[in-house]
Amino acid sequence: MQALIQFFIELCLLRRPPQDVPASLTLLGLVLIADLVVGVLVGVTAGLSWLTSLLQGSAELLLMLLALGVALAQLKRRSRFVQAATALLGSGAVLGLVAIPPLSLNPTGTQDSNLAALGAFLLLGLVIWGIVVTGHILRHTFSITLSQGAAIAVAFQIVTVTLITSLFSQL
Repeated sequence: MQALIQFFIELCLLRRPPQDVPASLTLLGLVLIADLVVGVLVGVTAGLSWLTSLLQGSAELLLMLLALGVALAQLKRRSRFVQAATALLGSGAVLGLVAIPPLSLNPTGTQDSNLAALGAFLLLGLVIWGIVVTGHILRHTFSITLSQGAAIAVAFQIVTVTLITSLFSQL
């Protein structure tokens, strides 16, 4: 277990490629659950209810896995799905855990404070780093450049935020 955690940390530091993770459906399932749990914790820390966090997190994961699966199928690289999905989910869980302390500084709250500004700045850095990490994973998965992977990550992030916000704005 410690070796897997170390792998995902190294993946987030761009020191390991996603193809180094074992192609295991069991591991994919465990990492999926971990990412969902971390997503709920992040949502609750950000002030959402646990149910809203769970629903939004589930929808986001479904959208990501669906998009990854369709893209890999179109490019006839389905065999890369398990490792790429595991890498994306594992890195998402790691970055989500790192996001909890800055979120606890209430960067989206109504009160202006130096701590809230620090939290917002740290979150911005994490969002940017998350895009770089996703770009790194996509680079290896699709045999493209890091900048192309990052561009895809930005586009996907915009689409995801737009869809999730519109779907769950009433909750």
